[in-house]
Amino acid sequence: MPKKNYDVVIERGHSDINDRIIDFLKTKIEGHFLDIGANTGWLLEEVPNGIGIDASPEMVKKSGGKVMLGVAENLPFQDNEFDTVVMSCVLEQCKDWKKALKEAQRVGKKVIGINPYPNSPWGELRGWVRSVIPPFGKHERFDQDRYYFEI
Repeated sequence: MPKKNYDVVIERGHSDINDRIIDFLKTKIEGHFLDIGANTGWLLEEVPNGIGIDASPEMVKKSGGKVMLGVAENLPFQDNEFDTVVMSCVLEQCKDWKKALKEAQRVGKKVIGINPYPNSPWGELRGWVRSVIPPFGKHERFDQDRYYFEI
């Protein structure tokens, strides 16, 4: 079972760039969706017909029952169960990003996401990333052509 703990709650108002990412992703979600790395479930509150999963027991607890505990590399869902799978700032935090991406493709007809480290090999980062979107990162900008992917 997952043992990752982090305490950075990502939700609307966390940062300007985060709000822009939320607004952008909402326009790409179709039908029944899965939010992998759902944090406390902010996307589930803004877009109907979704399920969330997160590797942090603390985030699952803070979600108030909206998010279930689990890891991206081993999703407890049927093949093609979702119209859309969302992976917002997830791949760079996975132990095996290739397996996580294959799992997302297995359970979803379309996989969308934001990868905040577009110039690095996703699975090569070491350690736990506390916050991939810094709350005061004025130098950061959301460039959908660099950061967004859709499969």
